[in-house]
Amino acid sequence: MNLKKTVAQLVTLSAVGLAVVLGWFAWDHYTRSPWTRDGRVRADVVTLSADVSGRIVNLQVQDNQRVEKGQLLLEIDPSRYTLAVEHATRSVEVAKASLGQSQATIVASQALLKQRQSEEIRRRRLKERMAISGEEWEKASTEVSAAQADLLRNQANLGFAQANVQLAIAALAESQHDLERTRVESPISGYVTNLLTRQGDYATAGGPLVALVDSKSFYISGYFEETKLPRIEVGNAVRIELMSGETFGGVVQSIAFAITDRENSPGAQLLANINPSYTWVKLAQRVPVRIQIDPQYAGRERLRAGTTATVTVLESISNERESQ
Repeated sequence: MNLKKTVAQLVTLSAVGLAVVLGWFAWDHYTRSPWTRDGRVRADVVTLSADVSGRIVNLQVQDNQRVEKGQLLLEIDPSRYTLAVEHATRSVEVAKASLGQSQATIVASQALLKQRQSEEIRRRRLKERMAISGEEWEKASTEVSAAQADLLRNQANLGFAQANVQLAIAALAESQHDLERTRVESPISGYVTNLLTRQGDYATAGGPLVALVDSKSFYISGYFEETKLPRIEVGNAVRIELMSGETFGGVVQSIAFAITDRENSPGAQLLANINPSYTWVKLAQRVPVRIQIDPQYAGRERLRAGTTATVTVLESISNERESQ
């Protein structure tokens, strides 16, 4: 009877001891090990806007469609911008014609000035021999001054004509640029998402039209408690499990250096705004950790930004690095 009682006590003590050990390991795993269920699949989203305004006459994509870089997404009515190019082209022609006329006027003014100077020299010599009156020589000198002033005025007009040509060429380039911008093309390879634009809508310059998810930009953002950060290093291998059940690997790419401090909002007169109450139970802050997805993962095309993931940093890799 005593033996049975002793065995029962030993079994009870062993069970209690095992429960304590298992409980300690479970507590250590859930409170200290670097893993989190608060992970998200992320991707870069490019929002395309129109550079020009007009009616959308051609919509080439559908919602959730894959597009390639350089692919035409939509086209804005180009008729108004085509006319602007024609008008700018004619303005360039008119400005160049005006420039040519100014250049011809300069040549004529130079020839006239040369003629007036020759007459002034000839009459000066005649005056020196008293062959003509001083009044006639003064008239010739005045005509030289008038020809010089006329040449200067024509040279100034030539400068204006040259500037007008440059302005007309710039206006033509701008109108051609606007015409090119009536075609909105994809700057990346990715996926159209939440398409709300319809053919026939009026696009305004700067207004968002299409959102694209960059297919090469998917990554995992895991939010780890600050108590687990000492066990996480850049380069650590990571196991990622989506809520859908898919599992794949990754590598810690970077760890955020700052998060918002909600207790440090500025108060009046830029003074520190300190909360007068203190909570006895302090929760560990969560810090974002960026994780690069294994490039060999075959299911990258099935990833969806915003979905939930469980992220576990593999301690074996950390231990190997520490042993080295």
